[in-house]
Amino acid sequence: MCCAKRYFIFSLFILFANFLQAQKNITGTWEGDLGNDQFLQLNVIQNGDKLCGYTRDHVKDNQQSYCKAYFEGVYDRLLKRFIITGTSFIENSGGHTLMNLELAFRLENGAPVLIEEPSKLSQLIAKFAGDSSLLQYVYLKKVAPQPTLILEQMKDCLPKQKKIKKAPKDSIPVSKPKEIFKPKDSIITLSPPVITKKDSIAIPKDSFSIPKSLTQRKNTELSHLEVNVKDITLNVYDNAVIDGDTVSIFYNGRLLLSHQRLSEKPIVINLQLDEGQTRHEIILFAENLGGIPPNTALIVVYAGNKRYELFSSASLEENAVLVFDYIPPK
Repeated sequence: MCCAKRYFIFSLFILFANFLQAQKNITGTWEGDLGNDQFLQLNVIQNGDKLCGYTRDHVKDNQQSYCKAYFEGVYDRLLKRFIITGTSFIENSGGHTLMNLELAFRLENGAPVLIEEPSKLSQLIAKFAGDSSLLQYVYLKKVAPQPTLILEQMKDCLPKQKKIKKAPKDSIPVSKPKEIFKPKDSIITLSPPVITKKDSIAIPKDSFSIPKSLTQRKNTELSHLEVNVKDITLNVYDNAVIDGDTVSIFYNGRLLLSHQRLSEKPIVINLQLDEGQTRHEIILFAENLGGIPPNTALIVVYAGNKRYELFSSASLEENAVLVFDYIPPK
């Protein structure tokens, strides 16, 4: 009787383990090592056994050597591996090739990781050839539950949304707030405050007066960077799902952009930091909360040869603040 009970409990354990395996989903942002010398970021959406996404990698000692590429993939239930095949480059600094990965899912100390280890055959080949670069080793940790960006070719993997029932005829229509303007790519130069290119936006004359609505919200500092160059570039995207987030952007109290809708295409802002002060603030003021609150953005910062990825989250009660400390080079 005792043996039968143990067998029953063991069978339940096996069924539960298989259930967990079937429920596994790797949608999100993963970061880690590609070999010993490269950083790899994997942005993936999983829908059933289908995978869509893009990779971004760069040489650790030289971030100017990088690439960004789309991939397609599947979960192979027999091998219990996520098979990923690079399909096309989005960006390539040169010398990079499309990747093919076979990633295994594991839990290490309760945290999910994706791993690809060299097969015994590839180890023998590398040993015979005396070339360790032939060994492909991948180790990735999950850093976010959603991809950094949802690019166009990833939308095939998005779960289909349920149709929304039409409102009855006698319902009261809700009017959407009007957008002042929403250029696809905006380029701003702060000094002097004039239009520098056809697709640039001039800073309004009253931009030096801080709007009352800006001061009525709490300022929350989300990132603090030290830079040693005065010319920096900001690329501002909607973070994860494109859901209609709209922001106004301020620099040290000056209005740079008003009612700008965020998307997968960057709003490009060229800034020249004032050398007369150390602290510089970028404030993202949420004009709405989009379809999925809160109002979120990804800001990619280029300062000299350095690149940073910052994330902001703003609401109708809080402003997202990014701080730069300008330290002139010695």
